Amino acid sequence: MTETTFQCPTCRRLQLFEQPVCPDGHGADCPDWMCVVCGTALFVDPAFVLGPDVEIVTAHVA
Repeated sequence: MTETTFQCPTCRRLQLFEQPVCPDGHGADCPDWMCVVCGTALFVDPAFVLGPDVEIVTAHVA
C-alpha cells in the first residue's frame, strides 16, 4: 500500500494518507487516497502526487 502526506480537510492538518487497493484497476495511478486518522477520502490527480518537487518562492509587493 502506497503512503504519502496531504492536508486533510477534516483533521485540518497534514496527515498520512494511504492509497487503498483500487477496484477499478488503476494500480499506482489510482486517484483515491484515504486519511489514516479519520478516513476522509481524497480524489487526487496522480500527476500531482508523482510530479516533480515544486520550489515555493515568497514574493513581496512594495
